[in-house]
Amino acid sequence: MRIPQTLRAALLIAAAVVLGLLTVQGTYALWNASTTAAPGTISSASFDVSLTASPSGQVTNMTLPGGGPATLALSPTASLQPGASVYAGVVVTNNSNAGGTFDTSISVGVPSKLPATPGTLADYLTVNAKTASAAADCNTVSGYSPLGAAGLTSTAVPKAGATVFCFQVSLSSTAPVSVKGQAVNISLPITARQVCGAPGGC
Repeated sequence: MRIPQTLRAALLIAAAVVLGLLTVQGTYALWNASTTAAPGTISSASFDVSLTASPSGQVTNMTLPGGGPATLALSPTASLQPGASVYAGVVVTNNSNAGGTFDTSISVGVPSKLPATPGTLADYLTVNAKTASAAADCNTVSGYSPLGAAGLTSTAVPKAGATVFCFQVSLSSTAPVSVKGQAVNISLPITARQVCGAPGGC
């Protein structure tokens, strides 16, 4: 028996975002060089990473003003049925204003599905992911792989650059009618880290 399209509202992919702050290695050595310099002004750089949900267009910074992690809801527009998949994505943009090279590495960790009670909807859902150059590529079924323990990491993202993470949520064709109307929250932790660009390492 097929599950009606009422599962559409039951799927909410919440990307719980955690920003990993890494210091700019090598700065300490530069500040301790034995040389004389005229007085100047030192300004701190920002490590800002923004997230844009696709297809909704909702935008948020990875960290809230108080320093806590932001949460971005990814809401697929299609209905989820047994044997089918829905798609959503997030565009991650490196908005740092630091001087010099300030590439970032963006990673998505293992998804968690709650509630995880045996025999419920979560048991019949799989989450696959891929990186892409544009959010429109998320609806292309090719290129997706299971999001396992190793997670998924982007290539280096330069300042003012962006990468796209696409997510595919599939419902098993063997899902029983008993899961009809159940809800599940899928949390996807996203982490941004600085990639050192100094010659010879940081």
